[in-house]
Amino acid sequence: MVPRLQKRGSSFKGVCAYILHDAGKATADRVDWTATQNLASHPEDAWFEMFETYRDSDQLKERAGRAARGRKNTAPVLHYMLSWAKDDQPTPEHMRETALSSLKALGLQDHQAVLSAHHDKEHLHVHIVVNTVNPDNGITAPLKFTKLDLSKWAEAYEKEHGIHCEERIKNNAERERHAKARRLDADTLLMGGKRDPSRELMRASRMAEKSHKPYVPVKHKATNRKQWLDKKEITDRMRVMRAALDAAHKGQRDVTWARQESERDALDAKTDGAVEAARQAVKDKYRPRWRSLYSWQQKEARAVDRLGGNLLDRAAFVFKNRERLGVAGKPLTLRQMLPLIRSNKNLSKRVANIHEQERRALAREAKFETKEHTQPILDGHKMRMSLIRDRHTAERQSQKDAMVVSRQSVSFAMAKAAIVSERALEPRPFVRAPEPMPPPERFREKATPVDVQQSFKEAVVPAPPAQLSRADQIKRDNAEWARRNEGKDFGREL
Repeated sequence: MVPRLQKRGSSFKGVCAYILHDAGKATADRVDWTATQNLASHPEDAWFEMFETYRDSDQLKERAGRAARGRKNTAPVLHYMLSWAKDDQPTPEHMRETALSSLKALGLQDHQAVLSAHHDKEHLHVHIVVNTVNPDNGITAPLKFTKLDLSKWAEAYEKEHGIHCEERIKNNAERERHAKARRLDADTLLMGGKRDPSRELMRASRMAEKSHKPYVPVKHKATNRKQWLDKKEITDRMRVMRAALDAAHKGQRDVTWARQESERDALDAKTDGAVEAARQAVKDKYRPRWRSLYSWQQKEARAVDRLGGNLLDRAAFVFKNRERLGVAGKPLTLRQMLPLIRSNKNLSKRVANIHEQERRALAREAKFETKEHTQPILDGHKMRMSLIRDRHTAERQSQKDAMVVSRQSVSFAMAKAAIVSERALEPRPFVRAPEPMPPPERFREKATPVDVQQSFKEAVVPAPPAQLSRADQIKRDNAEWARRNEGKDFGREL
C-alpha cells in the first residue's frame, strides 16, 4: 500500500474531471468504478455540491454557532491516491473500505469525498478527492501532518494484511525518534536543565496514542436516491423562500435609496441657492465700482490717443502720472519716462497695462470678499452632508443586517415544515374499493335476456381504470418521460 498525497488545490471541478475521465479527454475508459461519501449528487455533479459547501462555509459556521474568524481557506481541495502492488488484486469493495478507512484515519470521515478507481497503470489505485470544509459546521479540518498520518495508517494496513514495507517502518521509526528527541530538549529547557521522568513518561504515552493510526475498514454505504430527492426538494424550497425575501428587501432598499438621494439633492440645492445669493450680493456691491473704473479708463485712453504728436503734452502727462505709470509701486525715473515721451505708441501700451492691473486688482478684491461670504456656507454644507451620509450608511447597514438575519432564519427545518404543511393540505387521491369476488358457478343464477343485454353494454362501454399501484405508476411515468425525451438519462437530468 503506497499513499501519494498531492498538493492542495482550489478547483473541485478540475480535479473531479481528472479522476472521473481519461487524461485530457471526455471518455472514462480507465475508470473502474466511482463512489461518493456524504454527497447526494451523482459523481459527475458532486464537484458543485462540494464547491457550494466551501462557498457557504461562513453561513454554515453561523448556523452551527461557530465564530467566523481565522485564516481564509484558499485551498479546500485535498487529493491523494492509494496504490496497491502489481501482484495485488483487491476487490472493488475492499478498495472502497480501504479508502474510507484512510479518510477516517485523517479525521475526514464526515467530509464530502469522491472516490474513483483506475486501471490504466500496472497497479490498481484509487483516487480520493476530499472537501476539507465540514458540511455540517463549515470548519476547515486540521491537516497539519497529513503525509505522516497516511504513512502510519499505511503501515497499520500492511501489518493487518501481513505485508511489511521495511522502508516505511524505518522512516516512521526515525521520525518518531527525532520527535522524541525534540520533546526531550523542550522539557529540559522548561525544567531548567533537569528532566522530569514522570512528565516524560506521560508525554511519550500520549504522543504514542496520538501517533497510532490503526487500519479500520469502513463499510461503504450507497446514497439513498429517495433521500437525495427529498433533500433536493427542501433545498430548492429554501432558495425560493430566500429569493422572495431578497426581492422584498430589494424593494425596501430601492425606496430607501431614492429617499436618501432626494434628501441629499435637496441639501445640495439649498446650498447652491445660498452660495449663488452670496455671489450675487457681492456682484451688486461691486457693480458701481466696475462701472466707474471702466468709465475712467476709457476717458484716460481717449485722452492719451488725443495727445498724438504733441511732445510737450505727452511729457506733461507722463510727469503728472509718473507714480501711476511706475513699476512695482515706484514712480518712473527720468530714464524710464523718456521712451514714453518720445513714442505715443509706447505710452498707450503702458497705459493699457496699467488699466489691466487695476481691473485685476479689483477682481481679486471682489473674489476675496465673495470667498468670505461663501466659505462659511460651504463649510456648513460639508458638515451637514457628512452627518447625513453617516446616518444614511447606518440605515443601509441596518437594512443589510436585517436581510442577513431574515435569510438565515430560512432554515432547512423551516423549508421542510412548509413542504409538509402543503402536502397535508393537498387532497388525497381517490382509491377505488376492491370489487367483491363473483360467486361460484354453481351458485350463480342463470342470466335472463335482459341481463345478457346489460352485460353486453357493460362490455362495450369500458369501466374507469382501476387505481395503479405506486410502482406501476412510477414505471408508467418513467416510460412516458423517456418517450418525450429520447436519448436522455432520467437520473442525470435530476
